[in-house]
Amino acid sequence: AKCALTNGDHTSLKLLIAEVVAKAHFFEDKLDVLYFETCALAISSRLPESIERGVEILSKLGIELRGGGSSMEACVQETKDLLSGYSDDVILNTRRMTDSTMIMAMKFLGKLELGMAQMMPGSAPRVMQRIIQLSLLHGMSPVSPIGFVHLGSFIAKFGDISGGYHYVKLARSLLDKVGSRESAGEVICVGTQVVAYVEPLQAALEYHDEGFTAAMAYGDVIQAALNHIQLCISYVFAGVNLQTTQEKCAKVIKFMEDKKLVIFMTQMQYIQHSVFKLIGTDKEPKYVAEGQNVLATNNSVKTTYYYQKAFISFTFRSYDGTKENIGKYLVCIDNTWANLFINHAFHAFYIGLISFWLARKSKDGQHWIERGKSSKLALKKWAESSSWTFENKWFLLEAEESFCNNNYDAAKTYYDKAISSAKDHKFINEEALACELAAYFHLELGQKDKALELFLLAHEKYHEWGAFGKCTSLYEFVVSNFSSPIGTGLTDTDNMRQEIAFPNLEVGLLSSLDDALRRHTDMASDPVG
Repeated sequence: AKCALTNGDHTSLKLLIAEVVAKAHFFEDKLDVLYFETCALAISSRLPESIERGVEILSKLGIELRGGGSSMEACVQETKDLLSGYSDDVILNTRRMTDSTMIMAMKFLGKLELGMAQMMPGSAPRVMQRIIQLSLLHGMSPVSPIGFVHLGSFIAKFGDISGGYHYVKLARSLLDKVGSRESAGEVICVGTQVVAYVEPLQAALEYHDEGFTAAMAYGDVIQAALNHIQLCISYVFAGVNLQTTQEKCAKVIKFMEDKKLVIFMTQMQYIQHSVFKLIGTDKEPKYVAEGQNVLATNNSVKTTYYYQKAFISFTFRSYDGTKENIGKYLVCIDNTWANLFINHAFHAFYIGLISFWLARKSKDGQHWIERGKSSKLALKKWAESSSWTFENKWFLLEAEESFCNNNYDAAKTYYDKAISSAKDHKFINEEALACELAAYFHLELGQKDKALELFLLAHEKYHEWGAFGKCTSLYEFVVSNFSSPIGTGLTDTDNMRQEIAFPNLEVGLLSSLDDALRRHTDMASDPVG
């Protein structure tokens, strides 16, 4: 049955489950195949059914999860209070769990943790709490590290990054103490997302490859897929070359298609679509029919969908598309993943940028400014735990807020800081973005020479990133906005030199833009070369 699940052969799995259930004399004898059944439901488009099935089975085993009254924050605090009586050494040296039925119950709890974190975030901490309580009472099982790593993730989500990081490290240490690494894929996946708030993002990427390998060693295709989803997302955020990212996305989606991981494949395809747009290709993801049902019923997938649409609309300066999709995203965001992921920080970053942009262009500007301020303060706090990853983002949000407030001296200072910080910390994508937004700022002030210089630098950095579609869009903007009104409208380099409205500007800047566009055309036609 496990082989059938790992290989995505759900037809054979269904037949094997039916055979075991029919022949088993006791409920406990059915637990193994019932566990595989809940896993199969979880990786298809039937996650709510998987959760309900798991809750029902646990109830029969005397572990009741329904009707908990504590809030998420209260549940996390109660668990912290419980653990305050145990040192790390005591936890690491706790006896191992030996009761086979309890060990199986823990496996159901471990599976529920992930599903509830995605679909029912308010209930996820209660599952974590039960895993830790049972581990302290009956001994540590292979699932116990899952409880501790999710506790770390929840603590970090509520704002205590260092406290969450502590429990993540404890969970990693516990893996070597429980006699099995079957939960290593999930511990590494969830833990790495917290680690990325402390260590440089680019350095944290390699952990997800480790998580994929660990998960596949135990046939855990769900955690293998999640590790590679988070790796692809982090590739985009970290400014990894987009052609490399595109290839990785294609491999990950093929893996999910083969294993019939419909929910994760659908989510991954929305990210792939954004990568295609940035590169400038006409390709489209090969969506499956079940994806529409996933989008309609899974709030976390819906959040990804609207964020990616808002991100691309903003990147290509589509005001209407940005405003429409960010509004839909904001409706979804409060009822999604309970855990802290690195994409929460990047979503906050772009929500902030979008908010300040909308504030300058819409009638309800103050509403958007307040939302932008909230994002800025979040990034400022995260920059305290990792200046490497978050400093440039905080500076850019400070610049955009100052622009909104007509504090032009402060805005210029923060744009310069954002560009410098992004360059120093190897975020070429955000160096390009900071240059572009600074260019719009100078253009608004009528400082056209400086604006064009920054647009050209942005174009160069977008090109280095592999965002050829964005390069074309930016080139077209420069040509349309920096030609003399009495010009002929021609756009070759010689005519741009004649028509440009700035006689003191170096001709070499315009030549570099034209050369960059030629390189983009060559590379877009032969991405491998």
